[in-house]
Amino acid sequence: MGNLDMKDAYAKILEAFAYIAARAPKSNEYNVLKVFYLADKAHMERYGRFIFEDRYAAMAKGPVPSVAYDLIKAIRTNAQLPYSLTAPIQIQSHHEVTALRDADEDLFSNSDIECIDEILKLSETKDLGDLSHDDAWKKTDRNSIMPVEWIIGTLQNSDALLELYNNRHP
Repeated sequence: MGNLDMKDAYAKILEAFAYIAARAPKSNEYNVLKVFYLADKAHMERYGRFIFEDRYAAMAKGPVPSVAYDLIKAIRTNAQLPYSLTAPIQIQSHHEVTALRDADEDLFSNSDIECIDEILKLSETKDLGDLSHDDAWKKTDRNSIMPVEWIIGTLQNSDALLELYNNRHP
């Protein structure tokens, strides 16, 4: 998962759940996970790095961040979270995600928040599922991991961004 150690990566994802659930017009699991993909793409295009460094699976209804989805499933079933982390959200009937407390925004850069907020604003008038069904998702076999090169390939300046991504320091 990139530059973050795993505990920090999980914590950032959990805090993103709380942040998104508290602000999203539709805070069901589906939309929360779509925000991850679209905010990651916006951040890569603008700032040359992903927010979450998760791997995206091409599922039937669009890209799904693998680690984030596993955490959602664990929360939904009241399973133990990795590193004894505590969920800042709960999953209610109809897969509604509700924040139990304010998100710890210290885990995010200003640019992370900017891109997440941009996608949340977009979700007020657009269907995030439709927006996530891009060429990378279309080209990937269902239930397979989407190659990061294909995701970056959907962005402006994709050649330069791919070079930057491939040459980042761990």
